[in-house]
Amino acid sequence: MGVCTVFLIVYRLLFMNKVAYYTKRSVLIFLKTLQLRCYMVKQNHFFRLLVVVLVLSVQAIQGQRVGLVLSGGGAKGIAHIGVIQALEENGIPIDYVAGTSIGAIIGGFYAMGLSPADMLTLIKSPEFYKWMNGTVEKQYIDYIREPSPTPEIISTDISLKDTALKPGKILPTSLLNPIQMNFAFLQLFAQYTAACKGDFSKLFVPFRSVASNVDSFKPYIFRKGDLGDAVRASMSFPFVFKAIKVDGKLLYDGGIYNNYPVNIVKSDFNPDVIFGSIVCNHGNKPDDYDMIGQLTNMIMRPSDYNVPEENGYQIQFNLQGVTLLDFQKADSIYKVGYETTIANIDSFKRLVKRRVDPLEVNMRRYLFRSKLPVLRFRKIEIHGVT
Repeated sequence: MGVCTVFLIVYRLLFMNKVAYYTKRSVLIFLKTLQLRCYMVKQNHFFRLLVVVLVLSVQAIQGQRVGLVLSGGGAKGIAHIGVIQALEENGIPIDYVAGTSIGAIIGGFYAMGLSPADMLTLIKSPEFYKWMNGTVEKQYIDYIREPSPTPEIISTDISLKDTALKPGKILPTSLLNPIQMNFAFLQLFAQYTAACKGDFSKLFVPFRSVASNVDSFKPYIFRKGDLGDAVRASMSFPFVFKAIKVDGKLLYDGGIYNNYPVNIVKSDFNPDVIFGSIVCNHGNKPDDYDMIGQLTNMIMRPSDYNVPEENGYQIQFNLQGVTLLDFQKADSIYKVGYETTIANIDSFKRLVKRRVDPLEVNMRRYLFRSKLPVLRFRKIEIHGVT
């Protein structure tokens, strides 16, 4: 077999975009066999050198690891699902994922083994809408707090106490009631916390979530612990969702200190390539009627919205008119994320030569989720009852 013939065959197998990962493994075996035969029959040095270079090229491609960074941005983060869908369809691997706020929700879903279709279905469900608007279903209201039947059309309570003596009780702790969400997150994430034994590197895809420690004025990185807490804390936007305590620390939305955790992906995973998806309107001025936008600009500190150009690529989206809680626009937001990524897919492919077959990804997803333990309550503790 001539040198040029071997080179052309291997080049076609390795660098055509539609080649699956398992094909490249076969090529590697083929090349190593050729390399061995070259040394055995002592052919010319150029041929041996060519085979060695090709073997190293295949190993480099196989070794490419990809990290995905998902920014915060409220309902706009549904575009992240479109990004993941487009990458998977084109065989571009996602080996690690990290996110803030809505990015932590989508990243957490992906790390659990949910497909893009699963995620979109969940976000469009009536249950998810209730979580996000604070509606509490009757089954989650205890008997003591359940309102009694009354023929009154309207009623109100007027306190005769001096509220000035208790200024902390004048305003509610959150705009939306978190009870429904807290129960739902317990049910949704508990099995996955058990499956990875509290280590987020052992999920379907290794995962990191970013929250904000308002006591130390620093980001709080979830690498271990309860997966539901990691997601719930990261999305606790001040005054909208109540903060939660983890290990005695009061944690709010991760976007306050780090809304785009590229640095966490680099430090924790050190991938060969980093892809970023930005859905927030950083630097944009909110209009006079956008109170949430004004609050966001006041609370959130500037984040670094850049990935290294030499080994990264990021995309932003035109999502003007989409507000923090516009989850009813899920289909159109998803479409923007998907179509924008498809329009940039050649740039992704130039950086990542490695491919994974979507069927292989779905099979791994199925195997991971098939091993989930059954959800059981071993112990119930009640606090605050005298």
